[in-house]
Amino acid sequence: MRKNRVTGKAQGNRIALYARAFFQLWLYRIGCFVQRYAWWTILISMILYCLCLGGLQHVVIETDLVKLWVSEGGRLNEEMEYLGQVKHDRETGHLHHVHKIKRDIQKATTTTAAPVKAEVRRGPELPKENGLGGGFQVVIQTPSFDGENVLSKEALQRHTALMQEIANYEVHMFNETWTLSDICFKPPGPSFNSGPLAGIMSKLLDKIIPCIWITPVDCYWDGAKALGPNPPLNLGPEVSSFISSLPPGNVTWKNLNPTSVIKEVGALFDLGPIGNFFERAGIDGAYLDRPCIDPLEEECPKSAPNYFDRCAALTKFNEWNLAKSMSEQIALERKILPKDEEKSDVAESILNDIFGKKRRKRQAEGTVEATTTKKVGGDSKKDEDYYAYDDDYALPNATDPGKQEKEAKNVLCLEYGSSLLKWMQENPKRLGEFLTKEEMPEYPNYGDVMTGGCKGFGKKIMEWPEDLIIGGIERENEKLVSAEALQSVFLVSSPYDVFVRIKNDKTDSHPGLNRHHFAPWMAGEIITSWQRNFTKKLYKHELNAERRVFHPLASTSIADMLEEFSQFNYMIIVIGYILMVIYAAFTQGRFQGWWLAIQSNVALAICGVILVTFSSICGLGFATHLGINFNAATTQVVPFLSLGLGIDDMFLLLHNYDEIINICDKNEIGILLKETGMSVMLTSINNILAFISGYVLPIPALRSFCSQTAILLLFNLIFLMFIFPAMIGIDLRRQRKGKRDLVYCSRGTPQMPASQSVPSNVSNMSSRAELAGYAKQAEEFRRHEPWYTVGGFLNNIYIPALKNNVCKAIILIGTATAVVFGLYGMYTSTLGLELADVLPEHTPPAAFLRAREKYFSFYPMFAVLRGNEIDIPNQQQLIEEYRQQLGASKFMIKAEGKLQPYWMSMLRVWLQSLDKALEKDLAAGKFDLTNGNPIKVNGEKPTPESMIAARLICSFGTTYNCDGRLGKMKLVDQNEVINPEGFYNYLTGWFNVDNMMYYVSQASFYPAPPGWEYNEKTAKVVPAAEPLLYSQIPFYQNDLVDTPAIVKMIEEIRATCEEYTERGLPNYPSGIAFTFWEQYLSLRFNLFMAIVIIAAAVFTVISILMFNPWAATLIMCIVIITTIELGGFMGLMGIKMNPISAVTLICAVGIGVEFTAHVELAFLTALGSIDQRLESCLRHMFVPVYHGAISTFLGVVMLVFSEFDFVVKYFFYTMTVLVALGVFNGLCVLPVILTLVGPEPELIPSNGDCVLPPPPPLRQQNAEKEGYGGVEGGGLRKRKEKKQAEVEMSSRDSPSTSSASHSSDDEAPQK
Repeated sequence: MRKNRVTGKAQGNRIALYARAFFQLWLYRIGCFVQRYAWWTILISMILYCLCLGGLQHVVIETDLVKLWVSEGGRLNEEMEYLGQVKHDRETGHLHHVHKIKRDIQKATTTTAAPVKAEVRRGPELPKENGLGGGFQVVIQTPSFDGENVLSKEALQRHTALMQEIANYEVHMFNETWTLSDICFKPPGPSFNSGPLAGIMSKLLDKIIPCIWITPVDCYWDGAKALGPNPPLNLGPEVSSFISSLPPGNVTWKNLNPTSVIKEVGALFDLGPIGNFFERAGIDGAYLDRPCIDPLEEECPKSAPNYFDRCAALTKFNEWNLAKSMSEQIALERKILPKDEEKSDVAESILNDIFGKKRRKRQAEGTVEATTTKKVGGDSKKDEDYYAYDDDYALPNATDPGKQEKEAKNVLCLEYGSSLLKWMQENPKRLGEFLTKEEMPEYPNYGDVMTGGCKGFGKKIMEWPEDLIIGGIERENEKLVSAEALQSVFLVSSPYDVFVRIKNDKTDSHPGLNRHHFAPWMAGEIITSWQRNFTKKLYKHELNAERRVFHPLASTSIADMLEEFSQFNYMIIVIGYILMVIYAAFTQGRFQGWWLAIQSNVALAICGVILVTFSSICGLGFATHLGINFNAATTQVVPFLSLGLGIDDMFLLLHNYDEIINICDKNEIGILLKETGMSVMLTSINNILAFISGYVLPIPALRSFCSQTAILLLFNLIFLMFIFPAMIGIDLRRQRKGKRDLVYCSRGTPQMPASQSVPSNVSNMSSRAELAGYAKQAEEFRRHEPWYTVGGFLNNIYIPALKNNVCKAIILIGTATAVVFGLYGMYTSTLGLELADVLPEHTPPAAFLRAREKYFSFYPMFAVLRGNEIDIPNQQQLIEEYRQQLGASKFMIKAEGKLQPYWMSMLRVWLQSLDKALEKDLAAGKFDLTNGNPIKVNGEKPTPESMIAARLICSFGTTYNCDGRLGKMKLVDQNEVINPEGFYNYLTGWFNVDNMMYYVSQASFYPAPPGWEYNEKTAKVVPAAEPLLYSQIPFYQNDLVDTPAIVKMIEEIRATCEEYTERGLPNYPSGIAFTFWEQYLSLRFNLFMAIVIIAAAVFTVISILMFNPWAATLIMCIVIITTIELGGFMGLMGIKMNPISAVTLICAVGIGVEFTAHVELAFLTALGSIDQRLESCLRHMFVPVYHGAISTFLGVVMLVFSEFDFVVKYFFYTMTVLVALGVFNGLCVLPVILTLVGPEPELIPSNGDCVLPPPPPLRQQNAEKEGYGGVEGGGLRKRKEKKQAEVEMSSRDSPSTSSASHSSDDEAPQK
């Protein structure tokens, strides 16, 4: 520190004193101004504040997790925006259409909007997972009692019944009833050749293709129950007789064998490559060849491995039952057999397609005649239609006794079989009385069946990994023996795809809907309403009454909860503010007799709290004007935090106001701001800088939180520097008039006689003796502070203890120990912020997330191939190598050691199947090798597969040429490399012919290949697809049990992706884990940078305002100690390191200054020995700092009553500990350090006294000013001669100096 030695009355740091004198002069002028124009200051300030309130009408509460928690900027943001940017850059018609859709959605709510036309698509958009459910709706089943094994008949049947309930949930909107089948995601059906039966099969498959369910009951026939269709298809006896493989009556996945139907129809008509598709998809018998959960299930099919023959059992039962006496016999309930139902509209439509509407009409008109003239042996009328069958095939042959007896047994079985099965289910212990061991029902070994996972209706393309559908697994000999949870997932389509499906539905399945005005936004409302109904019904499910068994999640679940969480809790806010008002009034109350005394400041304290509240509200309005959205952190925490921090400095002003009015009677507010304003500015500016530094963390939610808090603190600072001093000036008039506090009509007795106050003409007095006399009076002013008050504790116990060397040693040793534990706690802290931490403990979404975290550490992931620099046809082997490298990670799930198939492997398998078909037909001579035209051999044409293969081989780019290619080239070579020359032509063929496989692959091509339809009569080029700018390779990940594991996975996968990007394969990973946990890769670095920035800013601000770098260094040491201790506490208490706790640590730097800067500044400006300066600074600052700490605690104490554990854990606990650490370090540790290595005082009297002598009379000062060029016009000048000079200083900057020494600065402009 630079010092200027003087031979006058004192020596000191002239630069620091001059600089502070400059700041204090302006603070003094502000105080004098607001005191003189108090009402105008308040009025104008309030008008300006009220203008900011207008922003509150535009408040936006953000609840989108992606917009809240995904890092802004950086590679993640660029990756998430890549596809949209590519679409925009490409400037295609599709992009224009997307914009048109958006405009239509915005206009759809108006009555004048034109009807929206549905786009013709080849298939729906793939559902997306966004961390909130997205297109994936989930339900988890947990044990209904402790220790239950969910791999049991009862648990699996509960899950099956739940799926059926979900499939039947309804919402009523727009004059119609909507179920899951209306909104779920369904892959498009396979392509057929043209022809009457092709139309039939397309219609049938469109109706029967199910919603995609990923469920553990897919291991069993029971998985078909939820697939519907609902209502079932009833094609009537005519269609069933025409296609015998179709089950009679209601057609559902429970009794449908699609492969048999396709084979039967394919034997009569050319259906194209559909048979090839069914074989590659592994559809086979769908669910009919899977075991039944309960073999006694009435509908369990005969093809099931554990089918129970009820008819044979009924025979045995009857024999056993009839042998009993009449009283012991069991009566089974007879079932009335239904009559054949009339054919449905679908059946009518199918028959019309086959025979033609006119032909069907003629048949209908001739029904009566045909019935009366029909004979057993034949029909006198010739029927031209080959497919018109007689009905007499169904009549039993009366002349065959064997058949008649068999028929009777069948009827008996139909009538009593169901009742027998029901009785057997109710009496399992009695089955051995009439059945042998071999005849007993065979229940499956559920663990064995479900080991390795389950498969959907397409066994080769719909494989559900074990870890996705079963949780809490226990194994024995690599087989499942028990589990604790089951998980099912079903997919919901996008609003626009639902709109297209309903708009293009020609069956009029929703007759009450006004299709003309149906719009995409209406489809969105239907989806949202159904999702809310789905979660609501499961929340209130009867099995959840005593213990939560079913845990649902829809995309609306967490979003709705977040919206509720983000609302202001006005009750808690009001209670918190009332507590603050009570505390402020209590600390400022002074009683005289039966009521408040004149010197009481209760009214000021109450108005101060109310106006700090108003200031915060105006700050929020201003933040809204700036476009800063609200979120959970801002609405739940900011009001309390800004109140606590804003009230701190109000207590400091009131504390010093209490003293000033007793030693001065002119320009009191100017003196108040001159004395206290520096401390207020110092702490407020540092708090603002701390929250601004939090902007370094690239998390939008936290940036909004930090920005809004900084704005509120700025508004509070303006309030404390202008509005509140004006209110003090108004209250001062009350005190001068002798009016009691809060009852202005009542007079009280002044604490000091008016004659003892410093006269208003003190600045014009010329006698040093008189000044010294008044100084003595001022020093004699002391508050009456009993031992049980804060002041009494300070003077009688605390200050003497701090002067004791033993106490100093204990404090330093304790602090060193706390720092060591803090460092250890920070080292052991773990990363993480789970969604379950954010939700209230008792809410169903929280229960779901806890169940998922406990049982299912499963996440989907995609590897995205991107950009126009990638050359997919010639980089196939590199892509496969990249995929295998990613798959080598221990986090990737493999089925039987193999990764799940992806689009290129499916394309390759399809092309290889075409190669085999073509090779066979070429060997048979069924193709002209020069032009690829088909040749009939023995009346047989080439198969559709070989015809498509020939088209593809002859197509390359825009050229169609078979010469030299057909018979010599293959679509896939022996190294399993697809022919690069025609790669994009083949991609078009696969995308159109094998469209369902494309959706199963989850490839999400952009740009999508063009449309193409195989036509055997037209030989032309298969159009080549545009080079892919975006495609996906799916993976499943497991063992992501917590944030450290996820971060490790991200680092591993990112390293692989970066390696192959450098090798010329631009790519990046995508998925929930990368979206929400990527931020943790740089969290510690961002936290370090933010703390460094705020520390540097605080150091700079303190150094500038105090002009003492050493003092700033000591403050920074205390602040760093506080931050380390707080970080250690968080680690030891299990509070995870995440962006929220990072913000708390950043704010600790700024808030820590609140407890240190006041004490440091008072110590720096105090005079005398070390102990005298310590005593002076504590007497001056201990009480306001203490009250400020209590007010900060009261500001956050109401958070403990929040129903959200997240708020209590990450805000209340940490802020409470921060206040406690700040008080201890600021009022215990810092004073001890100051006594050891504290800065020297800014002013040292030459005589070594702890007070300065009073300044000379003004006449003498003016004479000196004329000689030295001192003060002119109220401003400071440099002295012309750099000689010894007397340095002037305000007494209130040094609490130990006399009041008279400050009077020389009390030079307000005279009127």
